Amino acid sequence: MIRYAWEVVRNVLSLRFLASMGYSLGYYIHEHVAWRARIHAAPDVRIHATASIRNAQNVYVGKNSHINHLCCVWADEHSRIVLGDNLLMGPGVCLFSSNHSTVKGQPMTYQERRAADIVIGDDVWLGAHSVITAGTTIANGVVVAAGAVVTRSITEENVIVGGVPAKVISQRREPVEVGAGGTETLEVAAGR
Repeated sequence: MIRYAWEVVRNVLSLRFLASMGYSLGYYIHEHVAWRARIHAAPDVRIHATASIRNAQNVYVGKNSHINHLCCVWADEHSRIVLGDNLLMGPGVCLFSSNHSTVKGQPMTYQERRAADIVIGDDVWLGAHSVITAGTTIANGVVVAAGAVVTRSITEENVIVGGVPAKVISQRREPVEVGAGGTETLEVAAGR
């Protein structure tokens, strides 16, 4: 037990451990703190402490929107990400406004990046772990199913999209009247 305790103390005080802690702290500040002064956020925006925002000067967030746990909102230096009002983002949603080129004969990591804006309308729900790629626009009222990958613009309002790549799978429905003046959604009325 004493030997174990001594190894822990020795490792905690080692230069490698201290350098690693310094790097980790610097990375955390860069990924989760430094950008907060540069982002363009309307009133009542909620951004989880674990969200990662890149090039925040090119990110615009509408009022009453929520960027959830472990979301990535990565704008490029040459492109913007515009998020509408009343946006809901499930945990782990990723928005990338640029991507690597994929030309043969040269390592992709050295190729020029392709950048294009992402524009998301009002009253949109991005389900958990969905991915939105560069150059896409999502219309008002759209629901993106969990795990979907949006590679093309969704121009029709009030639809539900899902899959890889995402396509329209349903429509949002009107509320259904249920006895004594109350309303329920179709999903509740159907027992879901």
